[in-house]
Amino acid sequence: MKSWYSWQAIYLRKMRKPLPQSGAKVDNSSQTPDWATRPPTMTDKETLRFLDDYEVTYFLVLGKDGYYIDKKSRGSRKNLWMFRRFDDAEKYMLFLISQEARPARYSDSPSYRWYQEGLHPRITLTKPDPVNYPGRVSITVDGEPIDRGWMPEHDAVAASHLLLLSFEELDGAVRQEIPPDWFSFNIITAT
Repeated sequence: MKSWYSWQAIYLRKMRKPLPQSGAKVDNSSQTPDWATRPPTMTDKETLRFLDDYEVTYFLVLGKDGYYIDKKSRGSRKNLWMFRRFDDAEKYMLFLISQEARPARYSDSPSYRWYQEGLHPRITLTKPDPVNYPGRVSITVDGEPIDRGWMPEHDAVAASHLLLLSFEELDGAVRQEIPPDWFSFNIITAT
């Protein structure tokens, strides 16, 4: 949650819009008018809507075999990413939130840099079901007995880099090229 508010402050700064009062309590309601997108909220006991700009919405869904990230656009909702471990899903959520909010050109982003570097050498991609899901790949870290999950092949290159980082390391990577004082917004959660 705190990451969402930090990145929304970055987005508002990028758009040259006023920030909500620093230090103000946040109530997690969709009625909060000061934020550019709707704050994260549980839509049911297994689904977190974590990014919603009213045109594109992302959800984290607890499934039987892992954590799914769904994307809804123009009324159509699809499972695009699946992670077996919560910490990997959490990192990918931070990555998506930061990519949506970050200022500057795409060529300055970690996603672009990782795409240019190519697949991380410790990662292997496989196509477990090329007939039914031709664009889907599983991501396996060398030395691990099971894959970390699956996603569209074009997303796997950037994911191959972020999966090997801790949350804190990823947070530092996605903050690069953004003025540090833009992260000075004081967030106090309501109790």
